[in-house]
Amino acid sequence: MAKLNPLILLPLLSFLWLATGVVLASLYYPGYDHLSQFMSELGATGTPHGARVNLLVFAGAEVWVLLFAALAGRSLIGNGVAFAGLLLLAVYALLLLIAAFFPCDFECRPVEPSRSHLIHVSAGMSAYAVGLCGLFLISTGLRRDGRGAVSNRTAGVLVLAGAGLLAGTVLSQGYAGLFQRVLEGLLYLWMIRIGVALSRQATQSPSGRAM
Repeated sequence: MAKLNPLILLPLLSFLWLATGVVLASLYYPGYDHLSQFMSELGATGTPHGARVNLLVFAGAEVWVLLFAALAGRSLIGNGVAFAGLLLLAVYALLLLIAAFFPCDFECRPVEPSRSHLIHVSAGMSAYAVGLCGLFLISTGLRRDGRGAVSNRTAGVLVLAGAGLLAGTVLSQGYAGLFQRVLEGLLYLWMIRIGVALSRQATQSPSGRAM
């Protein structure tokens, strides 16, 4: 059986790590609702095993993204636009690491938010916006270099969809959790698609161009 390329494996592993961790953590949070509640609520102040969830689940998932960014950087050094996008993707992961170490207040919707809560929300929401921009730039750079992961039109649609999902995550009361999970899925699918394009480049020709 052929081995899965690390450029595909790392974002896939991050996704599975996060999804599995969230599901397992929710089992120890009585009444937790995946549709209406943020994932961050599982690691909020005062929740069961919150510190472990933040460190092992949320921070752990971003380590795989940072490894993906570091590995992908070797293929994108000569592509300024794509490399800039990759740097933004690394910032995305770092912002989510910050959010993991500054948990939100209990239930993540406090009347008088603490300093930790404000940092958590600012870092987390900024991360999603930065991640979308980074993936768009990577895709744009790859298209210009003849190694497109997705078309420019598709990339634009994904950014608009991501922006809508982010707005839904912030504004929705009953379905904030659903919007956040779909947004996470979009980001991971896009990362995996980029990983597929880069892994093909590595095996098709010495120049990295498709034959």
